[in-house]
Amino acid sequence: MTQSVTGKPPTRRQLAAQETRQKLLRAALECFSQRPYADVTVGDIARSAGVAHGLLSHHFNGKESLYAEAVREIDRQLRAAAKLTTDGPVLERLRRHLTAHLEFLAEHEDAALNLILRRAEGTDAAGEAFEATRREGIHAICRLLGLDADDPALELPMRGYSAACDETARHWLRSGRPHEIAALVDMWITFLSGAIRAACDLAPTPALNEALEVLQAGRSRS
Repeated sequence: MTQSVTGKPPTRRQLAAQETRQKLLRAALECFSQRPYADVTVGDIARSAGVAHGLLSHHFNGKESLYAEAVREIDRQLRAAAKLTTDGPVLERLRRHLTAHLEFLAEHEDAALNLILRRAEGTDAAGEAFEATRREGIHAICRLLGLDADDPALELPMRGYSAACDETARHWLRSGRPHEIAALVDMWITFLSGAIRAACDLAPTPALNEALEVLQAGRSRS
């Protein structure tokens, strides 16, 4: 059972509030996955959740904040599904991660196109949630490759890598998934190699060279 902030079991009122909040969040994910932000109203979400209109403002301070939370929630689900493992060679772990990422997008196509791969709309909070998702993805891959994600030489190349992956995934989904996931994984690893090579050109370091060797060795064996 979920505990309250005091460490005591939650009261019925607190449980009811938690349930209402979850209903609203699930309804928001459904609504924002199917339609653009501007086309979804507070009333749409409240009706889908089966709760009173005013409860949305009470729990989320309005549509804009709820949209930002929907972006964070779908990101949490994606990260859980595509979590990097700690076993196996680096390139194998990277491939599993990218494969799981693409499988999640394919299984949640509406959410992928309207929440994950589409730059957040509505508010600064939603935009910040979107950017936080991108940063965490970049940091996770950099950690796997033994790189410092805060290295200034990596910032622009890795943002370019992330944007290229999003754009190819978006086109892949919209065009009916004409290629196997394995082919997209190979493409993304090529993009990543290019980003790291660009960082090497800006400011070469042993870590960047080693990461590039790992990626290129894997490509040469594939």
